[in-house]
Amino acid sequence: MTIRRVIGALAALLAAAAVTASAGEGPRALKIGVVDVDKVLREYKKSDDLYKKLGEDFKPLDEALKKKGEMIRAEQRRLADSDRDANSLELFKDRQALDLKVAEFRTEEKKLLLEKNAAKLRAMNEVWGDMLKAVEKYAKDKGLDLVVKQQLRTDDARTDEAFYRNVAAATLLYYGEHLDCTDDVVKALNAAYERGGSAAPAKGGK
Repeated sequence: MTIRRVIGALAALLAAAAVTASAGEGPRALKIGVVDVDKVLREYKKSDDLYKKLGEDFKPLDEALKKKGEMIRAEQRRLADSDRDANSLELFKDRQALDLKVAEFRTEEKKLLLEKNAAKLRAMNEVWGDMLKAVEKYAKDKGLDLVVKQQLRTDDARTDEAFYRNVAAATLLYYGEHLDCTDDVVKALNAAYERGGSAAPAKGGK
């Protein structure tokens, strides 16, 4: 979320509060919560479990591809050390066959990488969806009007590039600690996960 969007959301809520006040109900303080998304994703137990499962699921494919790569490298060394005539037809055919194996290996390697990335993306979307449900439920339970994302900390940056990227992504420069509801969201997520359910019921009661 950009600073412009945050300001726009705040402006809309303040305008709604003004309308409520003009209707004779009196002004109401805007209630805001702050969530450290990075911390939530790190401490949500389901995140670790999903990534461990991905590692286990892809381990046989990784090992098979690794073995195939080792066989190809062994064949490359064998041909390089061959004492056959460099211009012999037999050596030429062997090299052609090896080139074909290398091409097939690269194709399988690329395909496996795409499958891994797709699986990781599905896991990330699942975790993100759980977090949004937990934040929504917490906000409704606590009567919050707005929940915003905490900025990335610059003290986590290990390079100049990372530092400037974190600064550019910042949406909050200061907030009172009493607004931070990160730990409550993490607790709700982990409690629901341990129960085998979701952090909040799906819309429509499903």
